[in-house]
Amino acid sequence: MEVKLFHTNDIHSHLYNYLKIKDFLNNKKRQLKDEMVYVDLGDHVDRSHPYTEATLGKGNIDILNEAGCDVATIGNNEGITLQKDDLKSLYDNADFDIICANLREVGSESPYFKPYVIKEVNGIKFGFIAATVEFTPFYKALGWEVSESFDWVLKAIREINTEVDCIVMMSHLGRYDDESLAMMFPEIDVILSSHTHHYFEEGEWIGDTLLGAAGRYGDYVGEVTLQFEGKKLIGKRARLYDTDLLTSSDDHYYEIGRDMLSTVIKDSAAPIERRLYSTSHFITSLARMVRLFTDSDVSLIHTGLIVKPFEGGALTDYDLHKVLPHAINTVQIELTGRELKEVFNQASKHEFKDEIIRGLGFRGDIFGCFVAENIGYVQSEREYYVNGEVIEDRKHYTLGTLDMYTFGRIFPQFRYSKKIYKMPEFLRDIVKIYGSEL
Repeated sequence: MEVKLFHTNDIHSHLYNYLKIKDFLNNKKRQLKDEMVYVDLGDHVDRSHPYTEATLGKGNIDILNEAGCDVATIGNNEGITLQKDDLKSLYDNADFDIICANLREVGSESPYFKPYVIKEVNGIKFGFIAATVEFTPFYKALGWEVSESFDWVLKAIREINTEVDCIVMMSHLGRYDDESLAMMFPEIDVILSSHTHHYFEEGEWIGDTLLGAAGRYGDYVGEVTLQFEGKKLIGKRARLYDTDLLTSSDDHYYEIGRDMLSTVIKDSAAPIERRLYSTSHFITSLARMVRLFTDSDVSLIHTGLIVKPFEGGALTDYDLHKVLPHAINTVQIELTGRELKEVFNQASKHEFKDEIIRGLGFRGDIFGCFVAENIGYVQSEREYYVNGEVIEDRKHYTLGTLDMYTFGRIFPQFRYSKKIYKMPEFLRDIVKIYGSEL
């Protein structure tokens, strides 16, 4: 007997692709009836899509219901781009099980969601376990704890190992952690892998564990076929379906989301220009807003944040969403004067201005140039100034900037500095707070 596991991951609200996947899965369900399970591995939600923004992800859950999802877990986009109460209510209308072993409320000893679920398919008992990536400081800023994923996975394996015929790990930890899981826990029969946007055309083997992964944005649908003799698993194989080869479905959700975001923020807003290599009134104002919002001495952002220009006039939520679609929060970073000068010297080189940036919450393309606010430089004296006073090397200052800079690639100085993440407000929320600046 065969049972097929279909899996999707990192859809990121690419609903045009996902609607094709939904139809494909419903056709498979009609063909296979009770001999299939469909799971989603998280990051289905991405607030860069107007429909997801307007519904705070609940629209995505409705579409997962329509696709016949059986089990899902959360990715970092569900976990840290929604307010705590919004994540708590996200799955209220879900027709599927939501599991995650390593997400807890701060102070709690137990996972907020079920750590695993056992499902019986034609007499075969499957144990599904899930865990999500440990973006610990971001979760803590929202009142969550997400850590020790391997410990929680081990606990779940011990609890279900003798109760099930097949263990399936639904991982939003990333490829390298999944490879470690396979080596550490041979009890896991299949690991469905995500987060790092990789894909395996025919799966990957580590020992006796089969890994499946389906890329990103709904480019593929994954299928794992499990062959049983009685209740004993005797064969495993994986494949991908290319979504480009599936029948197209009309994506009307973008228009629905646009209409839902029709509230006017400001009647006579000034135009917003998209300049990648020079500053503009809006990007300068945004830098000031970031400084005020983070209550910092100075601020630093980049011009590529402006994704689409705005012609001026009545500015709606939809217009602002097009300008700033990013899943980016702000952060206040404490630096010494010496470190602050190093950061701004590095920023002034604009080494990333032509780079195409992927991930980190950034939903644009080209990075552009850095723009600083409330800091001055007198070249003849080679001195930096804040509020008209020379920056002192040993004095401490605060920098208001973007969380995407804190991963260490752009400014290594930030990695170990004291940071206060300002969540859950995105940049577009901050603009609405300081709407009079427009």
